[in-house]
Amino acid sequence: MFASTMGRVLLLTADPTITTSVGTGQPDDAGDGGPARATRLYRPSGVAVGSDGSIGSGDTRNLGCDGSPSQADLDTIGTLGARNHPWMDSTTMTTNFEPRTLDTKVPPFEPHPWLRNGHAQTIAGRYLPGPRVRLDATEHEIEADEGDRLVALESVPRGWRAGGPAAVLVHGLAGCARSPYVVRLAARLVRLGVRTVRMNLRGAGTGFGRARGTYHAGKTKDLRRVVEWLARRLPGASIALVGFSLGGNLVLKLAAEAATDPLEGLDSVLAANPPIDLAACSRQLRRPANRIYDRNFVRWLRADVARRHAAFPDLGPADLTQVSTLFDFDDLYVAPRHGFAGAADYYARSGAAPLVPRIAVPGLVVHAEDDPFVPADPFRHADFPTGLALELIPSGGHLGYLSRTPWEGDRRWLDSRLAAWLASRWGSTPAVPASIS
Repeated sequence: MFASTMGRVLLLTADPTITTSVGTGQPDDAGDGGPARATRLYRPSGVAVGSDGSIGSGDTRNLGCDGSPSQADLDTIGTLGARNHPWMDSTTMTTNFEPRTLDTKVPPFEPHPWLRNGHAQTIAGRYLPGPRVRLDATEHEIEADEGDRLVALESVPRGWRAGGPAAVLVHGLAGCARSPYVVRLAARLVRLGVRTVRMNLRGAGTGFGRARGTYHAGKTKDLRRVVEWLARRLPGASIALVGFSLGGNLVLKLAAEAATDPLEGLDSVLAANPPIDLAACSRQLRRPANRIYDRNFVRWLRADVARRHAAFPDLGPADLTQVSTLFDFDDLYVAPRHGFAGAADYYARSGAAPLVPRIAVPGLVVHAEDDPFVPADPFRHADFPTGLALELIPSGGHLGYLSRTPWEGDRRWLDSRLAAWLASRWGSTPAVPASIS
């Protein structure tokens, strides 16, 4: 797919079509390899099931994690115009990328001059529109325990061959497989020839209504199921785990566990702003300057629990009237439902920090020192193995990293940094412009 010349590369073939519509669900050339079935996300009967589990008429394609239009769709409106929007029975947009020279280097992060603190980076990263990305994907259901099903979205680059690279992307708290930061990186990796699987943690996104249970920061068994399912389908593939925020803690914890309970195909692990010390994160969120984030998490979690218990009445009532902080939620809801003595026990047993020294595969951890959710001290004190690189950046917020220099019309440095690491690992090249040296 790429040919190298003097530190730069020439893209020889057109990149894959990028759309946000879910594919037909037909088996691919890798064959079926486990307890999963490919399905259509949008029910052909015309009855729509939203990503928050709501049922209504019309088309729910590309709804966000809470049932609202996803960022990818909002960007698509700007690309196609409202009359051609996929909600309105438009035809699929095909994006072909012309051959061009690409640079292999990713310079150190330099924040945008208007976004020089963690709060500004965090908020802008969350709400400013990103690149106009539409990513074709096939939805798969993967059997979990207790009758629950996990949902993952798989995107296959044109020309991908057996034994090629693959990546499993894991979202953060209150996110899903259609979170903008997940979609953006997945699209970039597909352009690099990497097969991507965007996992919905249990009950998240389009997995709502297919699982009575929920996820938490240390529940690696669901991620393990997805990796094992993928390895069965793609024998010989090199699989990278890529996690954001809570998902970052999960991928690090699973990579550490794999040192004694091996995972076939596991090649590397990458994490962005992972809360490796959950107790420290809880304290950070309770600081006065960060209470707005704490309240927003609680508001979302209470609504999510209400929807879940309405969908599954046998779960019984959930009294969250005493919940005003994320610590309260973890102490009164998460801990008792997952076998922990309380929030403190949950935090102690679920954070990846004490397990990091056991990680035997190479990887990269990116974190910003001004992250308002996740403090930097646990990273400074953790014993990172030689193969696991830690990049502590002075500014960047929580999954913000909006840079001074735009790349391909976008300023989101984190996407390029993660893609560049994998490109270097696997011998392909990140899609960044040649103008950056």
